[in-house]
Amino acid sequence: MKFSFCCVLGLMLLGGAVAAQSLKPEAPAPLQAGINKGTVDSIIGSHYWSFSGGPGKTFVHVKFTSMGLLGNATRTTITAVLSDAANTWHTPKPVTSDGKEAEITFDGDLKKTTKLILKIAPPPNGLVRAGGDYQVEATGAVSFAAKSTADPIIGAYKQMGGYTKELGTCKFNADGTMVSTSGIGGKWSLFDAGSQTYVIDVQDQERQSLQLRPGRGLCDQSDFVLFQLLR
Repeated sequence: MKFSFCCVLGLMLLGGAVAAQSLKPEAPAPLQAGINKGTVDSIIGSHYWSFSGGPGKTFVHVKFTSMGLLGNATRTTITAVLSDAANTWHTPKPVTSDGKEAEITFDGDLKKTTKLILKIAPPPNGLVRAGGDYQVEATGAVSFAAKSTADPIIGAYKQMGGYTKELGTCKFNADGTMVSTSGIGGKWSLFDAGSQTYVIDVQDQERQSLQLRPGRGLCDQSDFVLFQLLR
C-alpha cells in the first residue's frame, strides 16, 4: 500500500493538544483525534506514533516549523515516514522549513483496517541541535486508541544542567517523587496542565518551574533542556 504526497507551504493550524510522544519504535504513542503537537530534536531522535486507518480514504497531515539559532531562522528538513505495523511498505516524505510553517500530506485508499506507524525523524545528529515544532492530524477513515492516563512527565531523563550538583540520570515516578543515580532525590508536581508546567523540587537545590516539551524534556524559560528525555 503506497501513499501519494503533496506539499503546501504557508498553511497555519491553531490550537490542538500536546501529547506524550514515544522515542521507541517498538512502542509508538497513540495518535489522538485532532491536532497532535510535538517538538522533534536531532540530539534526542525520532518520534513514533500509531493509529488505525481504513477501509477507505485515509489522510495524514504533517506541519513543521524549524527552530531558530541565536535568534535567526534556520533551514531544516525533517522526514515523515508512514508505514504499516509490519513494515511491508513504508513511504518517506521530507518537509523543509526555513522558519516558516511547511506542510506535507499523505493520502491513500486502504482496502482493510490497517495499523499505521508514523515516524517523525529529525536531521542526523550533528554538533548543532536541529529540529523544530510539528503538528500531526489524521483524518478520513481513521480510528484511535485510548489516550494514556499516565502523567506525561513520568519517565527517565538525563540532567543537562541547572543545578549546582550533578544528578546524573533521573527517574520521575508516578507518585510524584524523583530519584537519581547520584542518590539525590526530589519531588515533582503539576502546576498548569495547559502549558504542561511542572514544579521540580530537588533535595537541597533551588525549586525550578519547568515546562515539559514532549519528545525533548523539561525546559526552562529560555528553552534550555535541564532534563533531557531518554529512550
